Amino acid sequence: MDKELRLSIIVPVYNVISYIDKCLSSIINLYKEGIEVILVDDGSNDGSESRCDEYALKHEYIKVIHQKNGGLSAARNTGIENANGKYIWFMDSDDYISKTSITDIFEAIAKDKDLIIGSYEAFYPDGRKELLIKGEAGDLDELKPYEYIMNQGSTSYAAQRFIVKTDLIKNNNLLFEKGIYHEDEDWTPRVLCNVTNFILLDRITYHYRLGNVNSIMGMLNPKKVYDKLKVSKRLYEYGDLNKLSAEKKGFLKFRAEYMYIAALNEYSLYSSEERKKMKKEFEKYRYIIKNNGKKSKLVLNTMNLLGVFYTSKLLRLRNSIK
Repeated sequence: MDKELRLSIIVPVYNVISYIDKCLSSIINLYKEGIEVILVDDGSNDGSESRCDEYALKHEYIKVIHQKNGGLSAARNTGIENANGKYIWFMDSDDYISKTSITDIFEAIAKDKDLIIGSYEAFYPDGRKELLIKGEAGDLDELKPYEYIMNQGSTSYAAQRFIVKTDLIKNNNLLFEKGIYHEDEDWTPRVLCNVTNFILLDRITYHYRLGNVNSIMGMLNPKKVYDKLKVSKRLYEYGDLNKLSAEKKGFLKFRAEYMYIAALNEYSLYSSEERKKMKKEFEKYRYIIKNNGKKSKLVLNTMNLLGVFYTSKLLRLRNSIK
């Protein structure tokens, strides 16, 4: 292998025996010297663990780390700790990369930017595909990374979209928060506040698996609401704790506000008993939406006037007629 490892592809693996072959084949078929693939088996018991070992035996650039089940964030953190490449790219083990992705990423790596932002599309079990993010190739030195993302409006913060310098991640302790949903919403804004320059790739780099859409009631999970609020609090405080610039603090508070309102949007879907517990958390973190943008002021005024429940109902109604 190339003495200089340019890219570490980190793939957490947990019970994906039906998908792991397609995922790894997409990498193997595009392999270039300078790549290492780190498979973090997070306690699989469906045969995925032995399949990972089989791939590692056949390909010297693939290494496997087996650990007790700790969740996606723990697996990614293990990958970070063991990464030796100049850049890190995260993959999910049921997804695959595009045929031009490695070539495009290697060309971008040669420009030595802190961050490479890719484009990606979703694919569904029925064969449908949907372009989620489409970038415009090139350097955008006139914009800071977080400014570019903010200017995109509604966009994805999925970690798979971002190829980041390894030293930047390790030196700034940019690990994933363990045991929570919405870990990417927590991680990506912190990364964006620690990079100084970036490059965009216009061709699709990544194919992201989405399941069939189920009813909203079938997907309800109170922990997702509590974790949105936790992420909101973490982002709100990160700028002060790390003495960031006023601009970066503004971006983080913008994202904190977004996560608070996203949690509030779901509040009215739960039972009255569950809402009693949640309401305490919304009241506790109400400061997050004070003195911010127009939307947060409107939400805060509505909460003061109508309460948490009816504010949530109005948010859902507004979103349904957009």
